[in-house]
Amino acid sequence: MADTNGVNRRSLPELLKGLQCPRCGRVDTYEVREIDFTERVAGDTVTVRVLAGVCTNCGEELLDDAATEAITAAVNRLKAGDVASLARTGSAYRFP
Repeated sequence: MADTNGVNRRSLPELLKGLQCPRCGRVDTYEVREIDFTERVAGDTVTVRVLAGVCTNCGEELLDDAATEAITAAVNRLKAGDVASLARTGSAYRFP
């Protein structure tokens, strides 16, 4: 599959096939799942729903280029103060 820059990328299922999990060591245990990935930006957080490979044995998550690019775009928007394009999901509090 070619991206917008003409670079050929393998699909997520292709990347996961036969892969050994770095956490538990099992082979071919990844499956594609939709996950919520949360990244902290200063005192705020942004959560992005992406497709990822998740090890069915231990839960290790593997992100491909598309997921990483979506997370980076959301983080950059938050850093730039472009919160109009982000959905507010609540407030966070810290206990001292």
